[in-house]
Amino acid sequence: MKSTLLSAEEKRDAIVAAAEDKKANYLTVIDLRGKTVIADFFVICSGTSNIHIRSIADGIMESLEKQGLRRRRIEGYSEAAWVLLDYADVIVHIMSETERDYYKLEKLWSGDETPATAPLEDSSAPVVVDEEDLDSDEEE
Repeated sequence: MKSTLLSAEEKRDAIVAAAEDKKANYLTVIDLRGKTVIADFFVICSGTSNIHIRSIADGIMESLEKQGLRRRRIEGYSEAAWVLLDYADVIVHIMSETERDYYKLEKLWSGDETPATAPLEDSSAPVVVDEEDLDSDEEE
């Protein structure tokens, strides 16, 4: 398999598409550029069960491997309550709703609350949180 160099934005987009293909819930992208050196983006989504969470992780890994990109690290796959896939500049968090509600990564990294547990009107569209959104909240 030929190795392909993808930009952080291309990885993010490929990950979002693969997660959507596996019917991931409450898909959120947090833009971390300029906030930390650990990654450029977090992609956070939820699964309805351990099997669904593993299926989302498998779908993302298979999709990116077809593009010549392997993850650097995977954590939590066997328990599948919170699976982390490390693609260097994009880190994927696939969480049960219980774990997501408890850890509130969106609030921690962007200041926003975790999405409601009820489906959003258009839950298929990822929510992108960037620094400009945060600046407008601080002015209020």
